Amino acid sequence: MIEHLSYSSISAYLLCGRNWRYKYLDKIPTKTTSGLILGSAFHDAIECLLSRGKEEEPEEIFKEAFSTQIERNGDNIDWQNESPESVLNDGIRLFKSNAIIDGIKSIKPKLNDNGAMIEQKIELSVPYVPVPIVGYIDIILEDGTPADFKTSAKRWSDDQAQNSMQSLFYIAALDQAGFYQNVESRENYKFTHLVFVKTKEPAFQKIEHWHSTAELFFLMDVISSCWNGISAGVFTPNPDSWKCNPRFCEYWDICKGAATK
Repeated sequence: MIEHLSYSSISAYLLCGRNWRYKYLDKIPTKTTSGLILGSAFHDAIECLLSRGKEEEPEEIFKEAFSTQIERNGDNIDWQNESPESVLNDGIRLFKSNAIIDGIKSIKPKLNDNGAMIEQKIELSVPYVPVPIVGYIDIILEDGTPADFKTSAKRWSDDQAQNSMQSLFYIAALDQAGFYQNVESRENYKFTHLVFVKTKEPAFQKIEHWHSTAELFFLMDVISSCWNGISAGVFTPNPDSWKCNPRFCEYWDICKGAATK
């Protein structure tokens, strides 16, 4: 029984219905990749630095976060021709970068009675969808702008940020919660992506973009359509997706891979 959806599950259904069924209905276990371990540890380290104090040693905070991810996932990690040491060193390399450290120092979270507004849980209700859409906003910035942390192998373009459906989900949920009550115009919802780029010379990007109420209604329509498909048992495979190959699809061996043997 489905008790809730999330942005990631909606995105997964749009990408490949069969992959969604394997993961969310059949609950076929898969391994966590080394890239996800690095990304999660990096994400956790940034949150710790922002909430506990930027004067702490970033490398040590990252090592602590990385160890926690290893303990949490145990033997369920596919290192993909890498080693724990090489992935750890890749993360340390980022935290030795002046561009990354300066980027972290530039991030100012909004404060409330509970402290820095980091990892804020949100829920979105969509008409005719009987379960909530649940998620977590990485940070609310000092000026009240919701923002998301991203690690990326290459720089993001402005179009990539603008077209992110994830930011629409965050904005819609915040709007329902009354977060924008004092905003003068709801045709001008602001969102920020904070991108940490893992290139040879690491970089930090702060990409601001704006959305309209019409885009939020479009999001609702997309989510409603996905729910209709899920409820009707429509789990169409998508062999044209970038994910449909043995490198990216965790269910390749029991799906297209099995058909091509």
